[in-house]
This record gives sequence, C-alpha cells and structure tokens, in this order.
Amino acid sequence: MDEIIKLLQLSIEDEIFSRSEKKSIKSLIGESPLDADQLNFLRSKIYEIANEKATPENYPFILEWIKNANSALLPKSTEKADAFFSPGDACRNTIINQIMYAVNTVHICVFTISDDRITSAIIDSHQRGKQVRIITDNDKSLDMGSDIARMAREGIEIKMDDTPNHMHHKFMVVDNIALITGSYNWTLSAAKYNHENVLLTKDGSVVKSFIKEFSQLWDSMQFYKP
Repeated sequence: MDEIIKLLQLSIEDEIFSRSEKKSIKSLIGESPLDADQLNFLRSKIYEIANEKATPENYPFILEWIKNANSALLPKSTEKADAFFSPGDACRNTIINQIMYAVNTVHICVFTISDDRITSAIIDSHQRGKQVRIITDNDKSLDMGSDIARMAREGIEIKMDDTPNHMHHKFMVVDNIALITGSYNWTLSAAKYNHENVLLTKDGSVVKSFIKEFSQLWDSMQFYKP
C-alpha cells in the first residue's frame, strides 16, 4: 500500500500522469490484488493528494489526474470486453466489481434485483456518495425476496414502469464508460442454477446507446414509492 501511495504522489508532482507510472501502479496491484477496504482507502488517498495539490491554475489537470489515478487501481480484466457465464459466481462478481470500482455514477436498468450480495454493493456505493439510480419492473418489485424496497429505504433513487407490460432490460452503465448487459437476472437463482450470460464492454458507441436508453426510460417512468 505504501508503495502505491508513493507512486501516486510522484505521479502528481510533475503534472503528468505517464503511461509508465500507471503501468507501475497496476503492476503492484497485480502482485497483490486489492480488497474492498484497501480500494476504498486508496480512493480516499487519491482525493486527499489531489486536494493538497489543487490550485485554480492546475484544476483541469487535477480532474484528469483523479480520473487516471482511479483507473490505475482497476484490475486489467475490467479494461477489455469480456463475457461471463453462470451457473457460478463469474457474472455476479463482474457486476459487483463494476459497482465497487465506480468513481461517480452507477445507473442500473434491471428487471429484478434480489441477490443480497449485489444489493449490498449497490447500497455501499450509494453510501460512499456515488450517484446510484435504478430502473426496474413494477411487478417484479413485489416478488418475495425483492430488494427494491430495501434500497429505496436507503435513499437510492428508483423508478419503474406503471403499465401491464414489463421493463425487461438487464443492463448497467458505470461512470458512462463501462457497460454490463446480457440475459443474467440479478437473483440468487441465476448464480446458482441458471444458464445465463453477462457481457462487459467499454466500446464507446455501444455504451452511448445504452446511456441514451437509460435517460429516455428515466425521464418517462415514475418514482418508486415503498
């Protein structure tokens, strides 16, 4: 951890976050992957270092440095398009990792959410100050085991359709740069029993299309009232 912090401090001194500096940080993390507590600590350290160095003159660089520093903490597997399958933990872990590594926004548009592990990650992200918004299906929110009411009580913004039809999407956009989509329902059964899939991509044009769809649905749907 101390080595990572030292590299972060060095990377801000000359106001250039070089590719070699980013590679060095990733190499250290690759040798010893971060757990959630370590990641949260380093993220707090990034903002602490940035605040110490920020001036009105270098503010644009500071914003870019924060973005690059947070990116340097991401595992390599999150930087490419990849596919994951269930049964098993691969789909669920991919969803949770993207939520956990979010810097600013987590926009979720999912038919049903009842997997407590995913729900806990969503709530944690909200409590850490990320903008979390959820669109879901009104009928599925009434299912036994649904976590929608629990998340609403935590203050998370939730909208849903009010028609007899279903809001059947299953996608999430994180920080407007990473997209998760696929057949995978965010349920315990999907992880334990079902043959499902998740695609993770950062393809700009694809992500942009899903951002547009989320925005249109968000503007047209009603806030959930527990």
